[in-house]
Amino acid sequence: MRLFAVPTPDSYPESVAVGPAGTIWFTEKQGNRIGRLAPDGGLTEFPIPTPDSRPQAIVAGPDGALWFTENRGNKIGRITPAGVITEYPVPTPASYPFGIAAGPDGALWFTLSGTNRIGRITADGRMNEFGLAKTLTPYGITTGPDGNLWFTGFNSNTVGRITPTGDVLEFPLPTPDSGPQDIVSGPDGSLWFTQAATDAVGTITTGGRIAEFPLPALECGPTATDGRPPRCTDTKAPYGIAADRHALWVTQHCGGRLSRLSPAGRFSEVGLGGLKAPNGIAIGPDGDVWFALARSNGIGRHRPGSGEK
Repeated sequence: MRLFAVPTPDSYPESVAVGPAGTIWFTEKQGNRIGRLAPDGGLTEFPIPTPDSRPQAIVAGPDGALWFTENRGNKIGRITPAGVITEYPVPTPASYPFGIAAGPDGALWFTLSGTNRIGRITADGRMNEFGLAKTLTPYGITTGPDGNLWFTGFNSNTVGRITPTGDVLEFPLPTPDSGPQDIVSGPDGSLWFTQAATDAVGTITTGGRIAEFPLPALECGPTATDGRPPRCTDTKAPYGIAADRHALWVTQHCGGRLSRLSPAGRFSEVGLGGLKAPNGIAIGPDGDVWFALARSNGIGRHRPGSGEK
């Protein structure tokens, strides 16, 4: 386990993505910057032109640039590998763009959590939006193995699918108020998503079959010497999710750990040595697990052992 500290204090690293030439890119939600971590460990920060834009998610685009959402700035940003930033305003005010994914059509697709829509932007900046009938507060989005975009509805307790032409289908989740957040295409051909409010990870096939896997219970340690119950975090709050060739990796925002989940539903956990609030997560080209540490103001790296590959 290694921590790469962000120079800007209290920057609140939020999301990570793998860029060209093995670079790791990340958003600084409170620092209002985009960060780049080179393979040699050198870290560079690039200020976003819009003040207090609250950059949220980031993803590598098909054009070789990185694309990110500005949640408070109501814009979609693009940054080149050299650090040149271009911003594109979202047409609808107060849309609060959240998640973003590279689509199967060469465009970038993103969620608009404030207006319950899905947005699409081409590499040259042309943008359009699609309304959602049932989804409330769409958060995560990813491209599925079926060539469609899949997204979560945090406040509607749904997972949705949108085709590249804009047709939408929404699936209610079995557990009420589970808070579906991040979503990724898994190694088994299904979609996997975090359920932040119920400490679980869910999966849905492209045909709509859903299963849910609760995270293992917290181990709080022995009872305090004065007879009071032990104090421990009562929730793990699974947040980000990423997939390697064999399994899913999940950050526990409140639990302060990483979870590894096999497609068969078997969990194992990795402690972070006191590092706090892991959020977004990505898998590097060499299999390393990279994650943003919001409260430890850095980017973490975990190199899986032989039993985790």
